[in-house]
Amino acid sequence: MRSLARVVTILGALLCMAACQAAIQEQTQKKAEVRYFNTTVDRQRILISTGDLSNPHEKLGGLSYSEPLTADTIDSTHINEKLRQMAISKWGNQVDAILYVKSTPSADATMITASGVAVRVIGDCNFCRHNYTMPTD
Repeated sequence: MRSLARVVTILGALLCMAACQAAIQEQTQKKAEVRYFNTTVDRQRILISTGDLSNPHEKLGGLSYSEPLTADTIDSTHINEKLRQMAISKWGNQVDAILYVKSTPSADATMITASGVAVRVIGDCNFCRHNYTMPTD
């Protein structure tokens, strides 16, 4: 009888451990989905502009990078994505737009430098990221 109780206790503990593992795995999966959203989908909401923005905004800071000049690195899509990634790394969800975006090749045409100014819109707007929160299930 005593050994049966011991077996039942051990089986119960194993079942509890399995249930805990499943809960931890589900939580890890949810965090991965949020991370994917923040780094892939949501970054497309960052407005890119070569000029100013009519919405009231505050400057978060400047962005700039240089890299070797190639057909890929001079492409505006590549430049915009790189600036978006840099802005998210520095300011997270606070960045709503990158203004005054420009790219300039070096004098010897071996490098390209891209720059812009990250801003946070004050108040609401149709593209703002700073007020967005992930829905919870």
